Amino acid sequence: MRDRMKSFSLLPIALACLAQGVLAGAATDTAKWAFEPLREITVPAGARHPIDGFIRHRLAKVGLAQNEPATPRALVRRLHFDLIGLPPRSEVVQAFERNPTRVAYLRLVDELLASPSYGERWARHWLDIARYGESNGFEYNEPRRNAWPYRDWVINALNSDMPYDEFVRMQLVGDVLKPDAEGAAAVGFLVAGMHNTVLPSNTVLKQQARADELGEMMGVVGQSFLGLTIQCARCHDHKVDPISTEEYYSFAAAFTGVRHGERNIKGANPQKLFTVKAGKPDVMRVHLRGNAATLGDEVLPGAASAVRGMSADLKLSSASPDAERRRAMADWITHRDNPLFHRVIVNRVWHWHFGRGLVSTPSDFGATGMRPSHPELLDWLAGWFRDNGYQMKALHRLIVTSATYRQSARANEAASQADRDNRLLWRFSPRRVEGEVLRDSLLFVSGALNPQQGGPGFEDVKEVYFNAGRYYHPIEREGPEFDRRTVYRFSPRGGRDSLLDGFDCPDPSTTTPARSVTTTPLQALSLRNSPFVWRLAKRLAKRVEKEAGADTAAQVERAWLLCLGRSPDSDEARAAVALVREHGLPALGRVLFNSGEFVVIE
Repeated sequence: MRDRMKSFSLLPIALACLAQGVLAGAATDTAKWAFEPLREITVPAGARHPIDGFIRHRLAKVGLAQNEPATPRALVRRLHFDLIGLPPRSEVVQAFERNPTRVAYLRLVDELLASPSYGERWARHWLDIARYGESNGFEYNEPRRNAWPYRDWVINALNSDMPYDEFVRMQLVGDVLKPDAEGAAAVGFLVAGMHNTVLPSNTVLKQQARADELGEMMGVVGQSFLGLTIQCARCHDHKVDPISTEEYYSFAAAFTGVRHGERNIKGANPQKLFTVKAGKPDVMRVHLRGNAATLGDEVLPGAASAVRGMSADLKLSSASPDAERRRAMADWITHRDNPLFHRVIVNRVWHWHFGRGLVSTPSDFGATGMRPSHPELLDWLAGWFRDNGYQMKALHRLIVTSATYRQSARANEAASQADRDNRLLWRFSPRRVEGEVLRDSLLFVSGALNPQQGGPGFEDVKEVYFNAGRYYHPIEREGPEFDRRTVYRFSPRGGRDSLLDGFDCPDPSTTTPARSVTTTPLQALSLRNSPFVWRLAKRLAKRVEKEAGADTAAQVERAWLLCLGRSPDSDEARAAVALVREHGLPALGRVLFNSGEFVVIE
């Protein structure tokens, strides 16, 4: 009974891993492609754009073709939401509609990639992977009001176009590479997850809690950068992937010096931040069946031997300090010959642009994950990215300039019969904006968005104490300091407001490689009745009155341009004028906020 109680916390992990093994079935032997070196791939002959060559070649095999190009308005809105997470100004839409040339499009792409808003938009994607939250979770759930430098570091790194291999190394060993505030902020990645501060007095239970902490860290490192569920080998050899229990503990041995905590950073701008507190690494032994009380042989820091063309031996000893261990692991993960490192990130970027990756399980490239829909394109992109200096903005530019990205979202019944899920990309799949983009767009079109960047986040929650624990209750707050972009919101675990929660913003307690997308009545109710929406509808009305004057028809025209980037048609204008005359401009704002055009990217 005692042994069963000691390993009780591992039961959910064991059940999840067992389920993965059962579901994988015969797929086990077919997943080895991910561990093989990148192949030298030739772009299909005659392709004007390499991405289009691969996509059209695959479509032709099943007798399908791509859609016609999207309309200039749809394309410019898609590009803005995609690259900066905000709708375009109506003047930008109209200018592009008048001159929808390739030159004008390329200029627009470069302007958006150079915008500070680009980093704010794409940092949110990465923070989902990093399970970034600003409280500890667990029973006490204490706030982390000094965790925000990691969020700012991600934004700044993306805006400066830091090469991706450096971006990853900094998050693994930045405090060693740059022993200053920047380095300390970057390694906030390792400790961004939940942290149990309620430690038992029993020594074995303390050791088990530490093992759980390392397990969480190994899970996010393995999935984020390698697309491997390394954590499933913690209690037994991985059920479906070639990762042994010994390898799991060797991998974990590289991080046994990492602890959660606050550090005082000295320098020109001294500050306290929540980050890695590095210490002497513990000796790592295999935990038999995941039990910290039953230890097996000692293991040295090492990597995954299943990755072809690379040695898993990090050439470290049991006496190697923390800095050497993490540096060696970072070098192995980001090595030019590591195929998983390159495949995983280009697939993530593809996923964030199209709503689904070439591999539709972006954090699982093992046997339990999906096979790539376009394996040649995936390897070509991975090699191109590696050979072009790991530049993220160049990868964005490559993707958004393809005809595949620029095609229309028009439905096609015949194509749907052959490829209902659009895996082969015969059209651009429409998708709803994320909760953060929706909130930011409401602020933007109403004229209320505060452009202040960086620093501590705004707090729209009330901290409540109960039995030594902390609970965070959303509250409606007004004022410019609360009208910043949502990425700057103080985000404790368990403290989301109704709008963000209703539109599927994830719980930061775990990594979120792909967000759920639901459709519920609460979404419409929130967009129609929440105090936040009412306030911004009134703010939009004031803006429209100021810019369009007192004429109702002109007000309707301006509201349509601000919210949807187009003029209303005659039926829409007639109905809207009647609505405004009877119920006022704020009512029209709420109608536009609830429209499909406002919340869906086409």
